[in-house]
Amino acid sequence: MAILGLGLIGGSIARALAVREPGAWHVTAWSRTPDGPRRAVEEGVVADAFSDAAAAIAGADLVVLAASPAANLALVERLGPALAAAGGLLTDVTSVQAPIAARAAAVPGLRFVGGHPMSGRERRGYAAADAALFVDRPWVVLPGPRASGGDVDLVRRLARACGAHPLELEPGVHDRAVAAISHVPLLAAVALVEAAVSAPDWPVARSLAAQGWRDATRLARGDAELGAGILAMNASAIAEALRRYRHELERWQVRLDALVAAGDPAAAVPGLAADLARTAAHIEPAT
Repeated sequence: MAILGLGLIGGSIARALAVREPGAWHVTAWSRTPDGPRRAVEEGVVADAFSDAAAAIAGADLVVLAASPAANLALVERLGPALAAAGGLLTDVTSVQAPIAARAAAVPGLRFVGGHPMSGRERRGYAAADAALFVDRPWVVLPGPRASGGDVDLVRRLARACGAHPLELEPGVHDRAVAAISHVPLLAAVALVEAAVSAPDWPVARSLAAQGWRDATRLARGDAELGAGILAMNASAIAEALRRYRHELERWQVRLDALVAAGDPAAAVPGLAADLARTAAHIEPAT
């Protein structure tokens, strides 16, 4: 197996395989910057590191695209024809699946099974990689039109080898779902930061910020290139999900304005508590 992009996700895949199934996978790696692959070789996490992506995939049965969304699209165009000619299988970990599925389908003969492990963190790079990152998390599997049952099984096997639970979806369904639970939260965190820093009392607020602020703004501290790729490639689904989110914010705005006008905050507490409790009931404890 070749991993192209040995950052947080690609590096965590490599670490997971080395820890959970030592010796079962022969892994080669390439990254735009060589530090991660070189360190992975030194640690015995991957067998070989390459300075050229084409060399890294030579002879690979399975190639995992684990770079940024835009970089993964470019890699499909650059390496897809050679991989198709060699009979290798392509998968990925891209946060938006419809564009890369379409790009892979446009390469004659290329077998593609999309993949998206639903786990991550705001830190980036191989140094942040964690062998336990995917344990007990969903790993979405999205078979392309040329994928055989054996191809899908191989990607499912990879997911299980990393400790994840494979879940099969169609690209459009996946992209709409992650827009709501992953991509809009990114924009919500960004908007929250911008709103707070534009307030006149921001210096005081910043000195008081604690765990709630860190939790709510965590995604805004993430990989800017990754975030930009997600927003650009899933713009339609994110815009629709954002409209729903904005509607809810406006509903709360109206309610709070009415509360201020009524001038009796204590009387509003039971109703507000009931609404907050009803919302909390939608959320599984694991999330």
